[in-house]
Amino acid sequence: MSDIRINGLAFDRGIDSISYTGRETGGQQLPERHELTPPADGVRAQLAQLLDKPNTARYLDEHLRPALDNRDLLMPGKFQHALQSALDGLAAAAEQTQHQSQDDARVLNRALRLLKDEAGLRELVTMYRSALYQG
Repeated sequence: MSDIRINGLAFDRGIDSISYTGRETGGQQLPERHELTPPADGVRAQLAQLLDKPNTARYLDEHLRPALDNRDLLMPGKFQHALQSALDGLAAAAEQTQHQSQDDARVLNRALRLLKDEAGLRELVTMYRSALYQG
């Protein structure tokens, strides 16, 4: 059998060597993890995509999913920034309506409390994740 080699791949044995290229070589690089937007239709197994037949649950899921005008908002960094700006805006609105209407102030304070709880849980997840990375 003849010895056929193409870029380190020997067809009779497999891979002979692995070459590494650094970032300085140029070309297209993958984006950083925090810059990736999630996929539009979620993550589903390819076999499930092939074999699943349309059903009521999928129909409802597709029609009840909110329409996104700006998919960049789903990037983790931009979402965190938008969440913080919403928290600041809600706190300012709750402060302004405190003297005007008790019902509106109560609703805004409850929304503010829920959003602060959400932000606290996100910080806790980040702390636990970094503790796992550190080992």
